[in-house]
Amino acid sequence: MIAALLFAAACVPATAATFTIRDHDSAGLIAAIRAAEATREPDRIELAPGGLYLVRHPDADSAGLGLPLIRGALTIVGNGAEIRRYSDAGFALIGVAHTGKLALENLGLAEAARGSLINRGVLHLDRVRITDNLADGANAIVINYGTLRGWDCDISHNAVLSAKRDAGIVLNFGRLELTRTRLAGNTVTGRRSSVLTASAMLNLGEIALRDVAIEDNSALAEPNDTSSAYAVVNVGNGSLRSERVTLLGNWPEEANRLAALDVEAVN
Repeated sequence: MIAALLFAAACVPATAATFTIRDHDSAGLIAAIRAAEATREPDRIELAPGGLYLVRHPDADSAGLGLPLIRGALTIVGNGAEIRRYSDAGFALIGVAHTGKLALENLGLAEAARGSLINRGVLHLDRVRITDNLADGANAIVINYGTLRGWDCDISHNAVLSAKRDAGIVLNFGRLELTRTRLAGNTVTGRRSSVLTASAMLNLGEIALRDVAIEDNSALAEPNDTSSAYAVVNVGNGSLRSERVTLLGNWPEEANRLAALDVEAVN
Protein backbone atom coordinates (compact mmCIF):
# COMPACT_ATOMS: atom_id res chain seq x y z
CA MET A 1 0.00 0.00 0.00
CA ILE A 2 2.79 2.43 0.88
CA ALA A 3 4.47 1.88 -2.51
CA ALA A 4 1.17 2.63 -4.27
CA LEU A 5 0.72 5.81 -2.26
CA LEU A 6 4.23 6.98 -3.08
CA PHE A 7 3.59 6.22 -6.76
CA ALA A 8 0.42 8.32 -6.55
CA ALA A 9 2.42 11.16 -5.05
CA ALA A 10 4.99 10.96 -7.84
CA CYS A 11 2.29 11.07 -10.53
CA VAL A 12 0.61 14.19 -9.05
CA PRO A 13 -2.90 13.41 -10.32
CA ALA A 14 -4.96 16.34 -11.53
CA THR A 15 -8.17 15.04 -9.93
CA ALA A 16 -8.98 14.56 -6.26
CA ALA A 17 -7.94 11.22 -4.77
CA THR A 18 -9.34 9.10 -1.93
CA PHE A 19 -7.00 6.97 0.16
CA THR A 20 -8.41 4.15 2.32
CA ILE A 21 -6.15 3.21 5.24
CA ARG A 22 -6.48 -0.11 7.03
CA ASP A 23 -6.58 -0.35 10.83
CA HIS A 24 -3.24 0.15 12.62
CA ASP A 25 -1.50 1.19 9.39
CA SER A 26 0.11 4.35 10.72
CA ALA A 27 2.79 4.26 8.05
CA GLY A 28 0.05 4.11 5.42
CA LEU A 29 -1.65 7.14 6.99
CA ILE A 30 1.57 9.15 6.88
CA ALA A 31 2.25 8.07 3.29
CA ALA A 32 -1.30 9.04 2.31
CA ILE A 33 -0.87 12.52 3.79
CA ARG A 34 2.37 12.94 1.84
CA ALA A 35 0.67 11.75 -1.34
CA ALA A 36 -2.23 14.15 -0.78
CA GLU A 37 0.20 17.00 -0.21
CA ALA A 38 1.71 16.31 -3.63
CA THR A 39 -1.59 16.79 -5.47
CA ARG A 40 -3.17 20.05 -6.58
CA GLU A 41 -6.74 19.03 -5.71
CA PRO A 42 -8.53 18.50 -2.37
CA ASP A 43 -7.98 14.88 -1.34
CA ARG A 44 -9.67 12.58 1.15
CA ILE A 45 -8.34 9.97 3.58
CA GLU A 46 -10.71 7.34 4.99
CA LEU A 47 -9.65 5.58 8.20
CA ALA A 48 -10.90 2.19 9.35
CA PRO A 49 -14.10 2.25 11.45
CA GLY A 50 -13.03 2.35 15.11
CA GLY A 51 -9.38 2.02 14.06
CA LEU A 52 -6.26 2.96 16.01
CA TYR A 53 -3.25 4.72 14.50
CA LEU A 54 -0.19 5.00 16.73
CA VAL A 55 2.34 7.74 16.01
CA ARG A 56 5.69 6.54 17.33
CA HIS A 57 8.10 9.18 16.00
CA PRO A 58 8.01 12.89 15.19
CA ASP A 59 7.77 13.64 11.49
CA ALA A 60 11.23 14.21 10.02
CA ASP A 61 10.10 17.16 7.88
CA SER A 62 7.65 18.83 10.29
CA ALA A 63 9.38 20.06 13.43
CA GLY A 64 7.39 19.31 16.57
CA LEU A 65 4.63 17.34 14.81
CA GLY A 66 3.81 13.66 14.62
CA LEU A 67 2.13 13.81 11.19
CA PRO A 68 3.26 15.74 8.11
CA LEU A 69 2.36 19.43 8.10
CA ILE A 70 -0.80 20.13 6.07
CA ARG A 71 -0.06 22.73 3.39
CA GLY A 72 -2.79 21.84 0.86
CA ALA A 73 -6.45 20.82 1.06
CA LEU A 74 -7.31 17.55 2.80
CA THR A 75 -10.22 15.82 4.55
CA ILE A 76 -9.56 13.00 7.01
CA VAL A 77 -12.67 10.93 7.74
CA GLY A 78 -12.05 9.05 10.96
CA ASN A 79 -15.13 6.80 11.10
CA GLY A 80 -14.67 6.75 14.87
CA ALA A 81 -10.93 6.01 14.70
CA GLU A 82 -8.25 7.51 16.94
CA ILE A 83 -4.79 8.90 16.19
CA ARG A 84 -2.63 8.52 19.28
CA ARG A 85 0.96 9.40 20.14
CA TYR A 86 2.79 6.29 21.38
CA SER A 87 6.31 7.55 22.01
CA ASP A 88 8.74 8.90 24.57
CA ALA A 89 9.39 11.84 22.23
CA GLY A 90 7.38 15.00 22.78
CA PHE A 91 5.37 16.33 19.85
CA ALA A 92 1.96 17.64 18.81
CA LEU A 93 -0.10 15.48 16.47
CA ILE A 94 -1.34 17.75 13.67
CA GLY A 95 -0.31 21.11 12.25
CA VAL A 96 -1.91 23.19 9.49
CA ALA A 97 0.23 25.74 7.63
CA HIS A 98 -1.12 29.15 6.61
CA THR A 99 -1.80 27.74 3.12
CA GLY A 100 -3.48 24.62 4.47
CA LYS A 101 -7.16 23.63 4.61
CA LEU A 102 -7.91 20.59 6.75
CA ALA A 103 -11.22 18.99 7.71
CA LEU A 104 -11.31 16.28 10.40
CA GLU A 105 -14.48 14.21 10.78
CA ASN A 106 -15.45 11.75 13.53
CA LEU A 107 -11.90 11.33 14.78
CA GLY A 108 -10.08 11.12 18.12
CA LEU A 109 -6.74 12.77 18.91
CA ALA A 110 -5.04 11.55 22.07
CA GLU A 111 -1.89 11.56 24.19
CA ALA A 112 0.08 14.23 22.33
CA ALA A 113 2.80 15.75 24.50
CA ARG A 114 3.22 19.33 23.24
CA GLY A 115 -0.39 20.15 22.59
CA SER A 116 -2.49 18.35 20.02
CA LEU A 117 -3.42 20.78 17.21
CA ILE A 118 -1.66 23.87 15.81
CA ASN A 119 -3.61 25.72 13.12
CA ARG A 120 -2.35 28.60 10.98
CA GLY A 121 -4.70 28.01 8.04
CA VAL A 122 -8.32 26.82 7.88
CA LEU A 123 -9.34 23.94 10.13
CA HIS A 124 -12.80 22.35 10.37
CA LEU A 125 -13.55 19.90 13.19
CA ASP A 126 -16.69 17.79 12.98
CA ARG A 127 -17.26 15.35 15.87
CA VAL A 128 -13.60 15.46 16.88
CA ARG A 129 -12.53 14.21 20.31
CA ILE A 130 -9.39 15.83 21.74
CA THR A 131 -8.68 13.94 24.95
CA ASP A 132 -5.86 12.93 27.28
CA ASN A 133 -3.30 15.24 25.69
CA LEU A 134 -0.52 17.14 27.47
CA ALA A 135 1.20 20.43 26.77
CA ASP A 136 4.52 19.99 28.56
CA GLY A 137 6.70 22.95 27.65
CA ALA A 138 3.93 24.28 25.38
CA ASN A 139 1.14 26.68 26.34
CA ALA A 140 -2.03 25.09 24.94
CA ILE A 141 -3.63 21.89 23.69
CA VAL A 142 -5.23 23.62 20.69
CA ILE A 143 -3.57 26.76 19.27
CA ASN A 144 -5.35 28.69 16.54
CA TYR A 145 -3.75 31.48 14.51
CA GLY A 146 -6.05 31.11 11.50
CA THR A 147 -9.70 30.11 11.15
CA LEU A 148 -11.03 27.19 13.17
CA ARG A 149 -14.63 25.99 13.17
CA GLY A 150 -15.80 23.09 15.32
CA TRP A 151 -19.14 21.27 15.64
CA ASP A 152 -20.12 18.57 18.13
CA CYS A 153 -16.59 18.29 19.51
CA ASP A 154 -15.26 17.15 22.88
CA ILE A 155 -12.09 18.73 24.34
CA SER A 156 -11.71 16.94 27.65
CA HIS A 157 -9.23 15.63 30.22
CA ASN A 158 -6.23 17.45 28.80
CA ALA A 159 -3.51 19.22 30.80
CA VAL A 160 -1.12 22.13 30.31
CA LEU A 161 1.77 21.49 32.70
CA SER A 162 3.73 24.19 34.55
CA ALA A 163 2.64 27.03 32.31
CA LYS A 164 5.35 29.69 32.10
CA ARG A 165 3.67 31.79 29.40
CA ASP A 166 0.10 32.93 28.80
CA ALA A 167 -1.76 29.63 28.58
CA GLY A 168 -5.08 27.90 28.13
CA ILE A 169 -6.43 24.58 26.95
CA VAL A 170 -7.55 26.44 23.82
CA LEU A 171 -5.45 29.48 22.86
CA ASN A 172 -6.92 31.64 20.10
CA PHE A 173 -5.19 34.38 18.14
CA GLY A 174 -7.39 34.12 15.04
CA ARG A 175 -11.04 33.38 14.36
CA LEU A 176 -12.63 30.55 16.33
CA GLU A 177 -16.21 29.26 16.17
CA LEU A 178 -17.46 26.40 18.34
CA THR A 179 -20.97 24.94 18.24
CA ARG A 180 -22.42 22.14 20.38
CA THR A 181 -19.01 21.55 21.93
CA ARG A 182 -17.88 20.50 25.40
CA LEU A 183 -14.70 21.50 27.25
CA ALA A 184 -14.53 19.48 30.45
CA GLY A 185 -12.12 18.11 33.03
CA ASN A 186 -9.11 20.03 31.71
CA THR A 187 -6.29 21.31 33.93
CA VAL A 188 -3.68 24.05 33.73
CA THR A 189 -0.94 23.81 36.38
CA GLY A 190 1.69 26.26 37.56
CA ARG A 191 -0.60 29.29 37.28
CA ARG A 192 1.11 32.51 38.40
CA SER A 193 0.05 36.14 38.60
CA SER A 194 2.76 37.05 36.05
CA VAL A 195 1.01 35.15 33.23
CA LEU A 196 -2.53 35.09 31.87
CA THR A 197 -4.13 31.71 32.38
CA ALA A 198 -7.48 30.24 31.39
CA SER A 199 -8.51 26.76 32.44
CA ALA A 200 -10.52 26.41 29.21
CA MET A 201 -10.07 29.21 26.65
CA LEU A 202 -7.66 32.16 26.37
CA ASN A 203 -8.71 34.52 23.58
CA LEU A 204 -6.70 37.23 21.83
CA GLY A 205 -8.72 37.06 18.60
CA GLU A 206 -12.38 36.51 17.74
CA ILE A 207 -14.48 33.78 19.32
CA ALA A 208 -18.09 32.83 18.69
CA LEU A 209 -19.62 30.16 20.95
CA ARG A 210 -23.03 28.55 20.61
CA ASP A 211 -24.39 25.73 22.77
CA VAL A 212 -21.03 25.20 24.47
CA ALA A 213 -20.57 23.55 27.88
CA ILE A 214 -17.49 24.51 29.92
CA GLU A 215 -17.40 22.22 32.95
CA ASP A 216 -15.08 20.98 35.70
CA ASN A 217 -11.92 22.65 34.40
CA SER A 218 -9.25 23.88 36.81
CA ALA A 219 -6.28 26.22 36.92
CA LEU A 220 -3.97 25.13 39.72
CA ALA A 221 -1.81 27.89 41.17
CA GLU A 222 1.63 27.84 42.67
CA PRO A 223 1.35 27.66 46.49
CA ASN A 224 1.82 31.39 47.15
CA ASP A 225 -0.27 32.66 44.25
CA THR A 226 -3.61 34.17 45.21
CA SER A 227 -4.48 35.64 41.80
CA SER A 228 -7.81 34.91 40.17
CA ALA A 229 -8.28 32.41 37.37
CA TYR A 230 -11.14 32.04 34.96
CA ALA A 231 -12.34 29.35 32.59
CA VAL A 232 -12.60 31.83 29.71
CA VAL A 233 -10.34 34.89 29.48
CA ASN A 234 -10.68 37.55 26.79
CA VAL A 235 -7.57 39.69 26.38
CA GLY A 236 -6.78 43.04 24.75
CA ASN A 237 -8.69 43.51 21.49
CA GLY A 238 -10.15 40.02 21.65
CA SER A 239 -13.90 39.74 21.07
CA LEU A 240 -16.30 37.12 22.35
CA ARG A 241 -19.86 36.39 21.16
CA SER A 242 -21.87 33.73 22.90
CA GLU A 243 -25.26 32.05 22.88
CA ARG A 244 -26.42 29.36 25.31
CA VAL A 245 -23.04 28.83 26.93
CA THR A 246 -22.80 27.31 30.42
CA LEU A 247 -19.97 27.40 32.94
CA LEU A 248 -20.34 24.86 35.74
CA GLY A 249 -18.08 23.26 38.32
CA ASN A 250 -14.89 25.00 37.21
CA TRP A 251 -12.23 25.67 39.85
CA PRO A 252 -11.51 28.02 41.53
CA GLU A 253 -15.05 29.28 42.06
CA GLU A 254 -14.50 32.56 40.22
CA ALA A 255 -13.82 30.49 37.09
CA ASN A 256 -17.58 30.09 36.71
CA ARG A 257 -17.97 33.65 35.50
CA LEU A 258 -16.12 35.65 32.89
CA ALA A 259 -13.21 37.90 33.77
CA ALA A 260 -13.73 41.66 33.79
CA LEU A 261 -11.88 41.97 30.47
CA ASP A 262 -14.50 39.92 28.72
CA VAL A 263 -16.86 41.99 26.61
CA GLU A 264 -19.98 39.86 26.90
CA ALA A 265 -21.53 37.92 29.73
CA VAL A 266 -22.34 34.27 29.37
CA ASN A 267 -25.63 32.99 30.79
